[in-house]
Amino acid sequence: MIQGNSSWSLSRTVAFRAACLVSLIATVILEPDTVLAIATPGPHEALDYAFRFATAIVSDDKDRSRAQEDVVGDYGIAGAFVEARDRAFRIEGWRRGTALADLAGALVKEGRAAEARDLLQAAEEVRQATGGWQGPRIAAHIAAALALLGEEERANAIATRLSDEDRQYFGPSVATAAIGRAGRGDLEGALQRLSGLDADPDMDVAWARTEGYLEIARLAARDTPMRDRALMAARRSADGLPGWKKAEGLARVADALARHGKAEEARVALGDAETIAGGLPSSMPVKVEILADLARIGGAVGDPDGARRLLGETEGSVAATPAIDRPGLYARIGGAYARLGQRKDARRLYERALEDTGNLANARPRALAAVEVCRLLGEDAGPLLDPVRVRLDQLLAGLKDPW
Repeated sequence: MIQGNSSWSLSRTVAFRAACLVSLIATVILEPDTVLAIATPGPHEALDYAFRFATAIVSDDKDRSRAQEDVVGDYGIAGAFVEARDRAFRIEGWRRGTALADLAGALVKEGRAAEARDLLQAAEEVRQATGGWQGPRIAAHIAAALALLGEEERANAIATRLSDEDRQYFGPSVATAAIGRAGRGDLEGALQRLSGLDADPDMDVAWARTEGYLEIARLAARDTPMRDRALMAARRSADGLPGWKKAEGLARVADALARHGKAEEARVALGDAETIAGGLPSSMPVKVEILADLARIGGAVGDPDGARRLLGETEGSVAATPAIDRPGLYARIGGAYARLGQRKDARRLYERALEDTGNLANARPRALAAVEVCRLLGEDAGPLLDPVRVRLDQLLAGLKDPW
């Protein structure tokens, strides 16, 4: 996935990637001439496989829980809240707390506040039992969910305490306060609160600031002038990000602009992001990740020819990346092709992703690669064809020494 350098952000990176790729592979999953699709198991079969692969990582507790948390987030974005809750409680360790808090935030966005509060209580129980730096991390996620609930006072109290104790939480604490105001309807106050960070060059602050403006834009969906102000502020904020993080931020903003019907502004942001990402070394996986997302968004704003060109160039960069990253990168490009209606290319790249997964020598990277591929396949639901299911079962059975 696209990975940020900030220690915490208001919108989990996994959530960003899922939001960016929602519906990308629906045509692949549901077309009879592709490697995927027929009716039998449930609509989230690929995510079920992803969680099984994550859980099978017995050699590294950190990798296992992180992968499980990512899949829980995908279930939530897919609206599969029963499955998400069940899997979140299977996570061992502190990431159970962050997963539950983030799932609570997703439930709030669906108007299911009572369920969200129950999960936040469970997340708080995990936080109370967690020492070290992980406890504050859970608290930060809880504060973000409380802000979405409109509980500005509680959210601010937590966020301020975290910020006083550790500088890394300064940007997120201000963004949490701003979102809390927006959540109770004070959009003007929210923008003013967040604008106090506009001149801060710190990368963590700039990322939290950008995410905050985008969340305010979402909350202001019915107030077009305020929404547009928030979107333009997010664009300016992304311009303040350093290096390739600027390209990632611009992609995030472009996606929001496109979803709100601002195609021309989205195209400009995409062009700026492509210039930055295109200049990165081909050996950097993040180059492929960002360019694939830019192509997907480009297709959505009416430039399918440019998107196909970009995907062709991006595919050529995958061979230069580390072998452990290639399955996920091929799957990401396949998803972007699917959105463009290029089913044969999508099928080819998903098959390549599974093949490269099987070729990894050790079980741990194979499992992590399989998690990544299955998450992408499961992004928009749909059962798997028997040959794909058989291949995944074989990969699961092969997870043994050497790890």
